[in-house]
Amino acid sequence: MWRNIMLYGFAALAGLVLYGALRATLGFGLTMLLSVAALIVVGFVIYRNLQTNRKVPDATPEMRQRALLFTPEPGKAALYLVRTQFVGKAVGMNITINGRDITQLKSPRFTRVDLAPGAYSVGATIAAQAKSFSELTVNANAGDVIVVQCAMEPQMIGSICKLVRVDLDKTRKDIERARMVAPDASPS
Repeated sequence: MWRNIMLYGFAALAGLVLYGALRATLGFGLTMLLSVAALIVVGFVIYRNLQTNRKVPDATPEMRQRALLFTPEPGKAALYLVRTQFVGKAVGMNITINGRDITQLKSPRFTRVDLAPGAYSVGATIAAQAKSFSELTVNANAGDVIVVQCAMEPQMIGSICKLVRVDLDKTRKDIERARMVAPDASPS
């Protein structure tokens, strides 16, 4: 989080310096015209990113209540996919397991998927940016509770997805505060 705050602070400072330099060289009128054009471009990029979001239904209260018990189904593992960060919270992150679409997560949301024992490839991508794909291999054993943190990491141009396996005890409170979305399909 501190890295993002520093990055945004640096960008704001650089923008002010650039604005001052442009105003000193080009004058007020042309600088304002360039500023308006830059705002339109930024607005278009934000609009395009948000247009890739899709409607994902919330889980039923019963599904959420069962998920918050953190106990897997007999003979299966419970996989929790969690997204709670502030950066890019309105942009949907498409989640796949073994190449099959599971859901789209905005922040702060989570979903739970029951897995049969075996190895699974969990993938994430930002819909508007195909190059943002990230993948994590998860080995599921019967009775396991697996938590994967899904995050966006801003870059100089665009963002990338980051999938990290985390400990349940570290993220339990975040999961309990987040909305649960229903998965589109079962991976198996």
